[in-house]
Amino acid sequence: MEIIEAIRTRRSIRSFKPDPVPRKVLEEIMDSCRWAPSGGNAQPWHFAVLGGEVLDKVKAKLREKIEEYWDGTTFTYMNPDLPRTVPYPRELMPRTQKLREQINAYLYPPGTEDVEKKEAERRAKGQRFFDAPNAIIIYCDDASPTVMGAVGIASQTICLAALAYGLGTCIMGQSIIWPEIYRELLGIPEGKPIATSIAIGYPDTDAPINNFPRPRESLDVLVDWHGV
Repeated sequence: MEIIEAIRTRRSIRSFKPDPVPRKVLEEIMDSCRWAPSGGNAQPWHFAVLGGEVLDKVKAKLREKIEEYWDGTTFTYMNPDLPRTVPYPRELMPRTQKLREQINAYLYPPGTEDVEKKEAERRAKGQRFFDAPNAIIIYCDDASPTVMGAVGIASQTICLAALAYGLGTCIMGQSIIWPEIYRELLGIPEGKPIATSIAIGYPDTDAPINNFPRPRESLDVLVDWHGV
């Protein structure tokens, strides 16, 4: 797959086949990720690649948290290592709302029954990596903006490399809002903030959630040209 094609066609996958990704394939993807750029070549990232019984234990812990802390509207307790410190920008809200509307239109067309129950099931599935057979937890040495930028680059590198193996990915913050799960089960030190996670596996190409149109703003909205 050509680079530009990969960038344009890569999408967040929210429904996976149960088949685990072979260890060799995951190793090759992570080996490619080593070449992602970072400021001063600091390589400030660490990766925990999960599957099998370990991931099952993580998902079970996530289910426990969901059942304990979801009050029907929001979670009454979250403890992310990198919490939001300012309100969500109002100008971005229409974009996220448009995405939710498109997802709901594909999942719940007119006449769909038990929408509230199905949405609750989808929300819980999202908290546990959309039931992907494998997941990658990315943690780092500090939480500086430079390090977070490097984590973002590494995450996209993993996602693009995965396409070469017929894999789908979803970069996720919602599965790491309780970092104590990963410190307990994986031994991640307290001094290493958990920055993000990636669900990875073979996509269910027939699932409606994987086929809705992806909205993107035009260049006129996003780009200012100066002297070009």
